[in-house]
Amino acid sequence: MGNLTSSSFDINPLILMNIPSSQKALIRFSGIYRASVTTAEIQVPFDNLDNGTRILSDESECIRYIALYGGHHFHKLHAAYDSTKFKKIQGKDIEIIDWGCGQALATCVLIDYFIEKNLNLNVSSITLIDPSIVALQRGLSLVQQMFQNNLPIDSVVQLVNKCMDDLTPTDLISEPDSIKIHLFSNILDVERFDLTRLYQLIVRSFHGINRVICTSPDNDRQQRLETFYNLFLQSHKHKVSRESSSTEEIYGEVFYAATGRYEKRRISRCERQFTVKLTQI
Repeated sequence: MGNLTSSSFDINPLILMNIPSSQKALIRFSGIYRASVTTAEIQVPFDNLDNGTRILSDESECIRYIALYGGHHFHKLHAAYDSTKFKKIQGKDIEIIDWGCGQALATCVLIDYFIEKNLNLNVSSITLIDPSIVALQRGLSLVQQMFQNNLPIDSVVQLVNKCMDDLTPTDLISEPDSIKIHLFSNILDVERFDLTRLYQLIVRSFHGINRVICTSPDNDRQQRLETFYNLFLQSHKHKVSRESSSTEEIYGEVFYAATGRYEKRRISRCERQFTVKLTQI
């Protein structure tokens, strides 16, 4: 992974992206997902990309990843966003930080959710972090599509092409008055990085109100979500609020590669959310 780490770079460095209204939204996440299913090269038995944990190396792998896992991501994230109560922060500036983002599916589904619910939130910055430069570039393209290919010149989208353990505070853009939304979608359960180091990075880099949304498969590594949450609880006990967790199964229509059809399937999940107010040390 060393050859895929590099410094971050900015796209359009000023302020403010407005969520398209549901009346004006021409592109939704379902369209991106179904287009990937149509174009993906999937043969049975198929390469499952190491159960979705492989660092993606080319465009064909990126498309196949969305075809195999995009539907599961959508349903898990949509359920998590339903628990977040975004209406309470309407009209406020938010920063989105998508950790181990791959192709920024968590961010795309979040924008899709805002469109669906007609939520008026001002996105002041988006930070996409991943060791795959190919996935990052596709993620930027998909985010642009979610904004109807009309990201204004006064927006900030930061691509950080690094592994998690290589990140430093200088890689991250944040304003203390903005509300930070941290997305950890199918990444905290991956045992490739140090949770304590990640916790320390967030505490040093993101002052103010932070909403942390963590989702993962319901597997034998889900305890890492609780370990991560407990790091904040132990050191910021009186500043942690709105905690919630769930392992409730959900059902949704996804493309099932074994049959080559869309089917309503059981989707197992583990979810942990909390808000923490961090002050500069």
